[in-house]
Amino acid sequence: MDAETRELVLANRQFVWGLIARGFAEEPDGPFADILTSEHARAEVDLVSDGESEKLLGFYDELVALISRDGGIPEAADQFVRVFVGPGTLAASPWETMHTTGKRVLFHRDVLSVRDAYREAGFLPERYRAVADDAIGLECDFMAKLAERAVAANTAGDARACQDRLLQSLTFLTDHLQRWIGSLAQAIEEHYGAENFYAVLARFTEAWCARDRRLLDGLLEDSCLASARS
Repeated sequence: MDAETRELVLANRQFVWGLIARGFAEEPDGPFADILTSEHARAEVDLVSDGESEKLLGFYDELVALISRDGGIPEAADQFVRVFVGPGTLAASPWETMHTTGKRVLFHRDVLSVRDAYREAGFLPERYRAVADDAIGLECDFMAKLAERAVAANTAGDARACQDRLLQSLTFLTDHLQRWIGSLAQAIEEHYGAENFYAVLARFTEAWCARDRRLLDGLLEDSCLASARS
């Protein structure tokens, strides 16, 4: 792909991952709803035409409809608390290890693998040791930050740093998020209903992960070809 297309795709990844990370990280509010329902957001979701386009736009339109209806923001905020905060046992666990192992173990190898990925990329959660490394919000925020760093490296003309961030993104996506995002979506649907805002957000994220994997494959292949030519 040419330089302009590459820049566009990198920026697209940063925007969508940032939107997803904000959606899972905290209760929705007016500013988040404004971004989600904007023409710009829909254009970013529809930027690339591929096998996930119909799914992505369908789930995106559902999210917009849910948060735009009367009482949509407070309803989604209440759903956030029930799904991700409690009180009581969370019926649809927001932690990777519960979906990949069926156990919530602090030092399970899957959790340590997530922590190692953060460290290797130079990141640690703000509330390190007080939060679970494998929470959905943190994993998506990590992808958003890697995407942001890839954009910055590309803008600075540092092809090697950009390629490193893209490779870290692909590895984390395949080793972690894609292993359990579908399970999380199914659990939220079963326990809270398919029209729950976060059930739809999880399905949207699942479809986006499939697209992002193809985007990353293309970007990395392009980077390798460029390195070979140089």
